[in-house]
Amino acid sequence: MSYVPARVVLDSNAVDPLVDDPESYEVLASAVSQGRVELLYTHISIDELAEVPDLERRRHLLLTLISLGRLVPTGAFVVGYSRLNPARLAEDLEAFEAFRSGDLQHTALIASTGVAEDADIVTADKRLAGRVRSCGLKSLTMPELVALLAAKT
Repeated sequence: MSYVPARVVLDSNAVDPLVDDPESYEVLASAVSQGRVELLYTHISIDELAEVPDLERRRHLLLTLISLGRLVPTGAFVVGYSRLNPARLAEDLEAFEAFRSGDLQHTALIASTGVAEDADIVTADKRLAGRVRSCGLKSLTMPELVALLAAKT
């Protein structure tokens, strides 16, 4: 992967490497402040990180996400799962259904947000990454993104 994405949607598991490795955080924070990459996140990531049982880790994960990224509406709305204000009504239901895997609504919502925002997806979830790629989007892990940004400084 030799390109550097301009915009990415973060899955909640993409934040852990930034908390665990301060150097990675600094590389990403620098790229964001220089306008080289825009990090986007949805209420899905906030909701998932808010469920982390360790209070200190939860705080660190949420503050890291919020400090680096920008909240955007999900690319679709799922009754009983989505929050009304931070969600879009999907225009392309066939594309949304292609992302769904059983009852894994978050997978479909993160992927559909990538489509709506014209952004790549950053995730450690191999199933989500595979679905994203099978539908023509790009997916990468946080360590891959950090490496690409570090190489371009």
